[in-house]
Amino acid sequence: MDLHVFFANEVKPALGCTEPGAVALAASAGARHLAGPPKHIHLRLSANIYKNGQSVGIPGTPGLSGNLLAAALGALGGDPDKGLQSLEGIDESAINKATEMLDSGCLTQEVVNDVPNVYAEVEMLRQGESVTSVVAYAHDQIVEITHNRNTVFEGQEGDSGSGRLPSYLATLMRMEFSEMWELAGSIDDELETFLLQGAEMNLNVAKQGLERPWGLAAGYVAAANMREADLPAMIRAWSSAAADVRMDGGKWPVMSSAGSGNHGLTAIIPPALAAKTWNRSDRELAEALALSHLVTGAIKAKTGRLTPVCGCSIAAGAGAAAALTRLAKGSAEQAEQASAYVLSSVLGMICDGAKGTCALKVGTAASEAYLGMLLATKGKGLSSQQGIIGPRFTSNAKAVGELSGVGFAAVDAVIIRLMNQQVSAPTACSTSPEARKADENHSN
Repeated sequence: MDLHVFFANEVKPALGCTEPGAVALAASAGARHLAGPPKHIHLRLSANIYKNGQSVGIPGTPGLSGNLLAAALGALGGDPDKGLQSLEGIDESAINKATEMLDSGCLTQEVVNDVPNVYAEVEMLRQGESVTSVVAYAHDQIVEITHNRNTVFEGQEGDSGSGRLPSYLATLMRMEFSEMWELAGSIDDELETFLLQGAEMNLNVAKQGLERPWGLAAGYVAAANMREADLPAMIRAWSSAAADVRMDGGKWPVMSSAGSGNHGLTAIIPPALAAKTWNRSDRELAEALALSHLVTGAIKAKTGRLTPVCGCSIAAGAGAAAALTRLAKGSAEQAEQASAYVLSSVLGMICDGAKGTCALKVGTAASEAYLGMLLATKGKGLSSQQGIIGPRFTSNAKAVGELSGVGFAAVDAVIIRLMNQQVSAPTACSTSPEARKADENHSN
């Protein structure tokens, strides 16, 4: 497997939660084809995009959250050339106009079925014009833009565009754990530098959350009440603090993993802190980070990009445990067991969307990763099947994938129904349905 291809696609900077980030990207790309700002924006979202973007903070916009505002901000001031960082530097004027659109009911959304689990379709209307922009399969993959029903952009259909796994992930999901261990040790200088930059990026966000309370302040409070030089407590506090900042709309990008910023925080921060505490070399840390991302990616290849289960706990938590074991001078077999311990612990944790309380789940996953390392390196070892989790990583990943895709199939529908019960009906848009229909007819 080409590691450069893997890291270029699976580990990249992201500003804010990647679900509203995908919505903002689609809106900003489509808005380029409008003669002016849209009067009405309607979203058609997969269940997972809807769920994950409904309550999470938008970076650089204090107090604002959700897919609807992300779409409006993207359309009014986003830069699609920045990909998942399209809202970087959004100005006050765009924020005010987006809020006005929301308050007037001119931002609407619906959940659609029979689409990829990563799917965001943004329709924008103004007098005489209709533009529709679609992101699908991957958070930063624009597959189509139409203007007045005419296609003006069509993305190249690669593996992900056809609904198939990219070839590098198909290869990864067939690997034994020992192969990933060896692959992590083969990174070149360029990848080493890149991985270390990701660690510094995510630690910087954690520092922001430790300096003052963001969101639920889960990390801030934990750090204020821990003993000095307590590594397990530091891992939980720093990981939670970074998620506090990110979920509350902090303006700093994080290095993501497997399409998720919170996965990146969980996969990166625990080994980065351990390496500093244990005086490991940059090379040792980079190899551990590579292993963390590979394990995370392998599990996500089985479960899918967006899932009913909490991927930052299950996938990235397992990756962090493997990385910590490598840094603790453990063996490949012990690292494989460490990941199994995490899976056994957090297997049933569901994903009820991205929001402030994700900091608690990130902190739990990071803490369990450290415990998994301890059990694997100092305990008796996992020698037999324990429920659906056993000693072999490949079997565990397959079981987790089936549990997520089949066993939890109805969970997202229930979560969305419960979420919708908490949302009040929007004010009617000043652009009446009749006017909207006239705009649509004009565009036909």
